[in-house]
Amino acid sequence: MITQVNHHTKIGYDANKFLIAVLREARDNPDNLTKAKCICRAAYNYVKANKDLFQNWYVGAMGFFPTYSNKWMGTYFDDLDPGYFKNSIRSILKQDLRSYQLICSDYKNIPIGKGNVIYCDPPYKIYDYYGMPFNHDEFYDWVRKISKDNIVLVSEYEMPDDFVCIWEMSVKPQINHSARRRFERLFIYRG
Repeated sequence: MITQVNHHTKIGYDANKFLIAVLREARDNPDNLTKAKCICRAAYNYVKANKDLFQNWYVGAMGFFPTYSNKWMGTYFDDLDPGYFKNSIRSILKQDLRSYQLICSDYKNIPIGKGNVIYCDPPYKIYDYYGMPFNHDEFYDWVRKISKDNIVLVSEYEMPDDFVCIWEMSVKPQINHSARRRFERLFIYRG
């Protein structure tokens, strides 16, 4: 989503230091990513258990690229098509990140001014995609507060009643193909 923003100042924040590291590597040293190779399940589990032994960008690449739906340190994709891993790398590299600042930070610590357009992609409340604690009610209050002076867009499946859906798209779950389709939505605070 970040590359769809047309503005002179572009800043991407995420609390996952490995995601920020792999995005920075894509921006600053793309050759390192193109040389990365898919690893077997045993090697994936080793990286997962020993993150401190590897460079953060490499942990980021191995934590996203060989997993179902590119979920952070999710289920290793045993039936991985050899092209899937390389397609994940190509997908990141085709984004022009040269003009972006990429910062690892919790959303609560981001300096927010006035007149900004802010896109938020928090962990979905109804699914544990990130495996880390996240206080959704606290996040909603933060969005309400900063929405007074900014346009704040939140990607989520459902939001409290004082938020309005401004866009939605039906998506089919990638892991369980027999599951019901869901609607990814974009919300703003009604205020």
